[in-house]
Amino acid sequence: MFETPAWQSIQLAWEEADDADDVAARVARALDLAPGARVLDVPCGTGRIAERLADRGLTVVGVDAIGRFLGVARTAGVAVIRGDMRTRVVRPGAFDAAMCLWGSFGYFDDAGNLAQAAGAAQALAPGGRFLIDTIVADTILNGFQPLASWNVGGVAVDEVRVYRQDTRRIETTWTFVQRGERSRRTTSVRLFSVAELTDLLASVGFASFQALDDELQPFVPGADRLWLIATMPG
Repeated sequence: MFETPAWQSIQLAWEEADDADDVAARVARALDLAPGARVLDVPCGTGRIAERLADRGLTVVGVDAIGRFLGVARTAGVAVIRGDMRTRVVRPGAFDAAMCLWGSFGYFDDAGNLAQAAGAAQALAPGGRFLIDTIVADTILNGFQPLASWNVGGVAVDEVRVYRQDTRRIETTWTFVQRGERSRRTTSVRLFSVAELTDLLASVGFASFQALDDELQPFVPGADRLWLIATMPG
């Protein structure tokens, strides 16, 4: 879906979002990032958070599969690599921290999600920290919304969502209307509970965990988002 013109218009419009500076500041606090720290942003999209972290004196490398987004990131001065989140495209132990923002964990089947987590673990130095920002079953299922409509970047979007208990996945049909043209795509994303996500990360080597909400307060069911920080052994 991320290759479609409609979605790319949406994501490029987010470049002007007022919250980018605030998100970058919260990421830096959550990961305890000091100037000079090496950070892996995967997937980095257009690099709007990576760029702001670099402005704070951090060394940031982004990985993404979408060429158009990487072009925007390069123009902003972000060092980027085109690659799949499941593949290991950086030197082992090269980073002090890694981040996976905007609900970008859970796109794959079980083996693929495990590979994505293992890739992050391998990229980190001893004591390295991995931040996953996502929604979780602990929160979203209690008030699951099957329908949503919104408009960004001149694109009208309708979502029809179904939660599949047997696979623990949210299956979404997206309808986009842009300049009178209608297109449709489907996505399937694994919805983890906090415990399931922690267990998955522990299975690839992470040793300790801190569950926060997106305001960096202790996570409680009902929070809008989970910011889970997983730390490699020191």
